[in-house]
Amino acid sequence: MQVRLSTYPGELQLSPPPPPPLPPSLFFAMDFHHPVRTKDQDPSTQAYAELNKKAEARAKSCRSASMPSLDHLHMKDYQNVYEPSDDTYLLIDAIGMDMDVMDKLVDSKDGEDAVIKRSHINTTLEIGCGTGVPSIYLAMRLREGGQLMAGEDLPSTNNVCHHVTDINPEAIRIATVTAEVNKIPQQEFISHQCDLATNLLEEYENKIDIFIFNPPYVPTPDDEVGSNGIEASWAGGINGRVVLDRAIPQIARLLSFPHGVGYVVAVDDNYPEEIAKVMMNRYGIQVVPWLRRRARNEFLTILRLTPTRKYEPASID
Repeated sequence: MQVRLSTYPGELQLSPPPPPPLPPSLFFAMDFHHPVRTKDQDPSTQAYAELNKKAEARAKSCRSASMPSLDHLHMKDYQNVYEPSDDTYLLIDAIGMDMDVMDKLVDSKDGEDAVIKRSHINTTLEIGCGTGVPSIYLAMRLREGGQLMAGEDLPSTNNVCHHVTDINPEAIRIATVTAEVNKIPQQEFISHQCDLATNLLEEYENKIDIFIFNPPYVPTPDDEVGSNGIEASWAGGINGRVVLDRAIPQIARLLSFPHGVGYVVAVDDNYPEEIAKVMMNRYGIQVVPWLRRRARNEFLTILRLTPTRKYEPASID
């Protein structure tokens, strides 16, 4: 194990050592079949290969996000809920990077304006929340204005409401407790036990300003999908896409326009380039690989979603 140094004072994080990098000349060549991908998972265009390359560069240059405290959890808790791992770290790094640009703590790596602005954030949603770490991290960053320091109290008031959902009742319990431990007031962190965002669709149509989803992305037989236990956190069915494909119309319905932004975890097994085409062609949502990092035998990608048009019921399948 190596120490993952946080840029926030007073905090160390542990993560497994990264694998040795491949030569850049091979890594991005369109005619090179990468050993952690099957041939049909290679980018179909040079343009998408370049987007992946930029996403990997961002992941190397962004600062490591500071994990919320999980000291109250025990090994028995992780028998019932997904333990934060490389995908969680990359997800909060992506959120944190955009928050840093918003708070002017760093300059944009791409020369673009901040995709998130505080005045536009009223409601956030994470589906399949597990421990709730991404939403709790986001809530902490929004409350303290980007200057998160270990041991400091957070402001007592905030106008943003964070919703989380999970089909697993233990995940709902653990996420709620974890928010309390990290000093997020109960009225700002609302949990819902339901399948995806089913119970929120009518009330929050076009109202979710930040959407977060770390779906079960591991390819498995379809009959392993859909339980209400810990296996629901990883069993993704064929191509690891069964749950994500069900969620896509809900994401399109919920994201606010024009200021909404979403963060979704994917691996190459999920065919993220195809996901991007589907979401743009059917729902007018631009999907860009935003951060990308190798983790053991897979490539993790955070897809950043931004709507290009307002949701229209007729566009939903």
